[in-house]
Amino acid sequence: MENDSFTGMIKHVFKNGLNKQTLGLAIIAPLIIMIIVGYMVTMVGTQDPVKIGVVNYDKGLGNFSASSSIIEELKNQENVSVVYISQDQITGDLNDKTISAALVFPENFTTDLTRKNAQLNMTLEGTDQTMNILDSKAVSTSVTAVAAKTANITQPLTVNVNDLYGTGLDFTDLILYRFMVLITLVLSLIIALVRVLQDKKTGLFSRMAVSPVKGVIAYILGLCIFGFLIIPIVLAFLIFIMGATIVGSLTSVVLVMLLISLVGTSLGVLFTSITQTRNQAFGLFAVVLILQVVFSGLFIPVSRFDQYTQLVSYSLPFTYALDAMKSITIKGFSLADVGTDLVALLVILAVAVIVSMAGLKLVQKSGDDQRNDQKV
Repeated sequence: MENDSFTGMIKHVFKNGLNKQTLGLAIIAPLIIMIIVGYMVTMVGTQDPVKIGVVNYDKGLGNFSASSSIIEELKNQENVSVVYISQDQITGDLNDKTISAALVFPENFTTDLTRKNAQLNMTLEGTDQTMNILDSKAVSTSVTAVAAKTANITQPLTVNVNDLYGTGLDFTDLILYRFMVLITLVLSLIIALVRVLQDKKTGLFSRMAVSPVKGVIAYILGLCIFGFLIIPIVLAFLIFIMGATIVGSLTSVVLVMLLISLVGTSLGVLFTSITQTRNQAFGLFAVVLILQVVFSGLFIPVSRFDQYTQLVSYSLPFTYALDAMKSITIKGFSLADVGTDLVALLVILAVAVIVSMAGLKLVQKSGDDQRNDQKV
């Protein structure tokens, strides 16, 4: 150190900080973070399109059809689209997100309005509370507009709202599945990341790299056991302490969490296999974690993103893990019903394993080259 004065200490610290890592964290990192935050804020401010499916059996009264008037008012609203469907399409279309709500007008709808006892049946998907509010608001606005134009003929209208899923569940039940997935995936990844990095210090990693295929599989199978320990702890806390309600099979939930933990472990092994230093491994982990949190649908539905951003979303394991867990815990789906999500997770697992093997092979080759150079 130049001198032991306070000023000298400051100069020394500043000079040591003039490196790529520190400058990157100070300049590039906040720029990237603010771009991502700005994009998220823009998406939050964007209203989801309201897509209402209509089943219209109403025969009208003379030349007047109250159902047609309400439907036209819906069509005239900004960000609201209307599609005509049949009764037996409601459940499938809500599941496929082709529609966000369904309206069923009975055969005598207009006639019943004049008798002050009309019923309008509305079915919501039920798991997205924000969308539920938007759908209900769109229908209410249309009914009020028609009432104002027809001397309040629609004022006695009763709207029967039914939720396809989520009936009887509170707000906590509708969001806890997100934390189940987040905790399981991230902690499993960190356990594998830290453990393999420690092995790099002792030289065990280099010995494992001698047989890349066996080494990667041994790491994943050996470390996933620690990841599996997370599952009963998380479930026990949510069910017995938080009082969470799980609609679907608890066995299905456990099996999906096991797969998620396995994927997390494989990613931890992957990050350490393709990086050379601890900082590089944790830097890659930070980047991937940010992508998972921002673009997987954890806070903002994937449907709000543009088509190019959705490509990023559908390359992330978190996207499929969230969808599968939501379908089982809230909708009561079986493993067969979430087969697409499970297959996607298995594909990501396979890719992570293959790339990790390639990384270990490079480590082995690099080690062999160094030994040959030393001999020369």
